[in-house]
Amino acid sequence: MTPAITLQAVTPAQHGLFRALYGLYLHDLSEFTDFYPLGADGAWSPDYLPTWLAEDDPQVNPFLFWQDAQPVGLALVGARPFPHMRQDVDYRLSEFFILRHYRRSGVGRRAACALFDRLPGRWEMLQLPANTAATAFWKRVLTDYTGGQFDTLIIDGDPAQRFVSPAVAG
Repeated sequence: MTPAITLQAVTPAQHGLFRALYGLYLHDLSEFTDFYPLGADGAWSPDYLPTWLAEDDPQVNPFLFWQDAQPVGLALVGARPFPHMRQDVDYRLSEFFILRHYRRSGVGRRAACALFDRLPGRWEMLQLPANTAATAFWKRVLTDYTGGQFDTLIIDGDPAQRFVSPAVAG
């Protein structure tokens, strides 16, 4: 039996865990971009986590993914009127990360679907062109999740997908 993925909004008590996972995410992302350098003090910059972890801001939604009571990843979702997204969508998947140990096991697919099911609406997401694994992952996930009903376009030079979750489209 495939273990279930639990999606949980980050609580203040989990900020330390979230920061640790986010550092691992930025480490992986640094392979594809120079945007997040690691400073001499061991901190990644720029640090947007204070904004993402602000309490009571409905525009920012940090989530943790769990499997069998173990943290397996995270997601950062902007909700309209989030300033860093087109205004004709409801949500922007800004960041998505699954720990390496759980990759290629279906955890990422199940986590993404849990996220889209939790927040039905019109979505957009971008990938870095150099991150071909992420681009291929999202194409597979969105093809399955939407039945192929998504658009791929270029936004600021990066491939982006836009789709409506089936719960809303139907």
